[in-house]
Amino acid sequence: MLKYLAAIVALMIPSALYGQTVIYYEDGTAYTLKDDEHVYVSKARKMYQKKDYKNGNVYFTHKKPNDQVDPEESATDGLEPGSPAWCDAYTPYLLGYTWDDQIYERACDQG
Repeated sequence: MLKYLAAIVALMIPSALYGQTVIYYEDGTAYTLKDDEHVYVSKARKMYQKKDYKNGNVYFTHKKPNDQVDPEESATDGLEPGSPAWCDAYTPYLLGYTWDDQIYERACDQG
């Protein structure tokens, strides 16, 4: 009887309490799935999703593999742009010329 009660209680706990699903790729990057998100991760085959309609038609749609990754933390995350700590931690021109590079040129001592 206690087994059944424990099973019922476990089913009533929201899935958000179980934690998040994280996909770790071979290159060291990771992707955290959002709630109710479904992804396909593979290099080997094509995947199709089947959808049945009430009128009897069946359609297959091609699903593309997931290529998203979580953004990497930067050394400047949480720092005020243009502050001395930010200027020390920021590495300019890594992604071409960005807004942060402009802040770096204006606020940080280049001398």
